[in-house]
Amino acid sequence: MTEKEIKAAKDLLHMRYYGDGCIRPGVKWLKEDEIFEEELSCREMINSILIYGGSCEKGSYQYDKYLKPYTEKETWHDGLITLTRLDELIKEQKADIAKAEIGFAGYDSEGVSYNYCKWADE
Repeated sequence: MTEKEIKAAKDLLHMRYYGDGCIRPGVKWLKEDEIFEEELSCREMINSILIYGGSCEKGSYQYDKYLKPYTEKETWHDGLITLTRLDELIKEQKADIAKAEIGFAGYDSEGVSYNYCKWADE
């Protein structure tokens, strides 16, 4: 999924559960929507890792620190994503990133470097 597709999916979930910006009393999230929202967040993390040249391979620092927690119940992610599904998400995001243009965007005033990603659907 591209950034535009992820944002559209998040907006749809937000409208379903929050509508005018407020939590609707008595409305409980469906489990599949909780999982889908977590997958969208995970896709954003995968994209960030790939845009900055990190590795999403099992055993890499980025995988263990930033992706694996999406599968573990002890973390704030609550283990909503299975390891098999995480592997699928990584594969899907790698395919979409391969169609994007990624480059160095420069430094900020504190010397932190930034990359950019121009998606195929932009």
